[in-house]
Amino acid sequence: MAVQKEPSMQSKAYHFIKNKITSCEYAPNQLLSESLLQEELGFSRTPVREAISRLAQEGLLKVFPKRGIVVSGITVSDIRMIFEVRTLVEPYALRTCGDNINQHEIERFSQIFHDFETTNNCPDFYELDDRFHLFLISALQNDYLLDLYARIQTQNIRLRIMSGQSIDRRLQESMEEHAQIADACLARNWELAASAMLQHLEFSKQSALTTILRFRSDTDII
Repeated sequence: MAVQKEPSMQSKAYHFIKNKITSCEYAPNQLLSESLLQEELGFSRTPVREAISRLAQEGLLKVFPKRGIVVSGITVSDIRMIFEVRTLVEPYALRTCGDNINQHEIERFSQIFHDFETTNNCPDFYELDDRFHLFLISALQNDYLLDLYARIQTQNIRLRIMSGQSIDRRLQESMEEHAQIADACLARNWELAASAMLQHLEFSKQSALTTILRFRSDTDII
């Protein structure tokens, strides 16, 4: 049995910083510094600098020489492009590959969503939301579409968290919309499931746009 290698310090630094960005603990447009990241991680300059460079290449950080590091913002244009991809891919996955969806698993999701209607409590909402959408997308048997979806995943998670934090009712609305999608999947009515998904994505997009514009009156950057 092969022995798994310990992740390198560069890899640890990369995932640590990326998780902070994804969870919005490092907020959009927040100013960071290499020295503070080194202190927080307890690492030397080299692995932290390599992690920063990699995240900058992915568009999650902006590096300004002699000035500092800024967490990339999310623009109105970003939101529109992200949801353009999602509205093309997610309903398509349901319409064309719904029969690949595991019915036992979708039943579990449905139960969780309906339980929320009575308890109004879901401490792991963002993780659940992410798992549900990725589960449905996994029905696709097209690596190119899956790669395309993966490219928007980090920004998509940031948008979900920002919208949920800014608009309290959005969490409850989203759970209800998820329940409708799951129930349509259980009925194996893929056209209805795709329609419910389209509606959910439209509501989510409007919520994300409202969140962005709440922070800035212009439509360029948050």
